[in-house]
Amino acid sequence: MGLNPLPEAAAFLAALDATQYLTAERMVAYQRRLLGVLVRHARLETAFYGERLAPLFSNDKIDWERWQEVPILTRADVQAEFDALQARTLPPAAGRTTQDSSSGSTGTPLRFLTCSLQHLAADCCSERFYRWHGVDRGKLAARIRSTGVRSAPYPEGRVIEHWRLGDDDTRAIDLSIATPVELQIEWLQRVKPAYLFSYPSNFREIARVAAGRGIALQFDAIFTVGEMITAETRAILRAYFGSDPLDRYGSSEVGQIAATCPQSGKHHINAEVVLVEILDDAGRPVAPDTPGRIVVTPFYNLAMPLIRYDTGDHAILSAAQCECGRTLPTLERILGRSRNIFHFVDGSSIWPVMESWRVQSFVPHRQFQVVQVARDRIEYRYVPAEPGAPVDLAGLTAFARAMLHPTINVDAIAVEEIKPGTNGKYEDYISLVAT
Repeated sequence: MGLNPLPEAAAFLAALDATQYLTAERMVAYQRRLLGVLVRHARLETAFYGERLAPLFSNDKIDWERWQEVPILTRADVQAEFDALQARTLPPAAGRTTQDSSSGSTGTPLRFLTCSLQHLAADCCSERFYRWHGVDRGKLAARIRSTGVRSAPYPEGRVIEHWRLGDDDTRAIDLSIATPVELQIEWLQRVKPAYLFSYPSNFREIARVAAGRGIALQFDAIFTVGEMITAETRAILRAYFGSDPLDRYGSSEVGQIAATCPQSGKHHINAEVVLVEILDDAGRPVAPDTPGRIVVTPFYNLAMPLIRYDTGDHAILSAAQCECGRTLPTLERILGRSRNIFHFVDGSSIWPVMESWRVQSFVPHRQFQVVQVARDRIEYRYVPAEPGAPVDLAGLTAFARAMLHPTINVDAIAVEEIKPGTNGKYEDYISLVAT
């Protein structure tokens, strides 16, 4: 049984408008009501969760004090237990079930199921985000992203009608991320969208190439999706486009987790649709302002419940309530994935930062990527700014030791091109070192 999207969406959006101002105590009660429905359903209707959720239940009552005893679900679990995670039956309100897959940025396929109710929750969170930022329904949006089987080739792309929630005349044009950046810029000059959506690394390449050619691209707003956005990339985009990028954080299998606040610029967690836990390596909650891994439980995916799912990402939870007045919790920073952490010979680890503009004096470059190949060695891969330009390896090594670790050694490797992954996304920092 499907959903009637218009009345369902209106009711859901009205609820989101109200719940973003709930007190912390009332939000906990709201979440536990939804969690209760989810865990009872998962326990009864899936082969996977019967014993896994047993610690929560006492005489059919849920003991929320024992939530931390529920094992954390990994990506490998989802890959291995696809059949066991599927619900045998669904309530009518869940709507239709669809199957999809995602490689994320790992290249390893992940199959998952979603239901109409999950999509409705995600769409309503997106609509609330657009309303926060005053996105005009009557203006054209362009989206440069991975389009999968629904091709959107250059030179025309693919027109999408009704891209925002509701029965309206919103219009967007998609272009495949496989389009070379120079042609993306030509397309944007020709299409002239008011809003542009793409990956942070693609925005950075657009800014670099367009600025180098003296081309000024201007939009009412730019929206980043699909990747972590670093402070350096944010600064580059602000300098070229004249405004901060507006960002949404989430994943295909989970939906939208958090989105940029219009006042503070931090990420508000969509606490009404997903439970977010920030945990240490032992699975214990960390204090606010402390880095930890992001573990989530989306409330509305009854087709394949993902209970305490480790996203593979890390973040810092804000200690204070956001200045905007919304009581939704905020993420101070979204740091990146586990494979982006560098680990060193003394057992220490960091989130690497080597601002490319500071490296220019040692290695003049157009693109870069830093890959840790051993605990005491990195490769600084770069596309030279000019063929044969000299490299100050000693200076680069000293800078890397100051920014990363005093024992690190550096190989500077010139390449013709730094290619994105199969999903069209770039990564500035990659660690090949096992923890």
